[in-house]
Amino acid sequence: MVSFTKIAGRVSAAAVVALSAVVAHAPAANAAAQEFIYSGQSYGYAGATFDWAGRSSVRNIDLLVSDWGCDAKPVYAYFLFYNGSLHPDTTPTRRYDYSGCDKEDHTAYNDLTWSISGDSITYMGVVVCRDAADGPCKVGGLSGRNPYA
Repeated sequence: MVSFTKIAGRVSAAAVVALSAVVAHAPAANAAAQEFIYSGQSYGYAGATFDWAGRSSVRNIDLLVSDWGCDAKPVYAYFLFYNGSLHPDTTPTRRYDYSGCDKEDHTAYNDLTWSISGDSITYMGVVVCRDAADGPCKVGGLSGRNPYA
């Protein structure tokens, strides 16, 4: 089961409850524990659970994106990865939530995967952004080290 002891600060209880409903499946007894990463900002939230699938891949990614701002600017999220040399890279896809102004509404993206070729993925983070010309983007805490890397 996902441990929410890492959640602190301004993350609302409603977002945590919604995320737990999205990730209700538990890993098999012999599998590595599922990781949880998040970024909670005043304008929005992105949180994800995932499994390391090997030295260069991640699977079972369940992402929740929530737009908390009342500013008509949607919130989106993407993932940040560090390779074996600890150089950052990001996923090209932005995943949006257009609900705006409501912490209880969110958009869920389930069963996502990501892999790279020729290198390892050492750490993973989630970035939440407000879609505006000067829109801030903030990465939350990084995952634990990939045990396969």
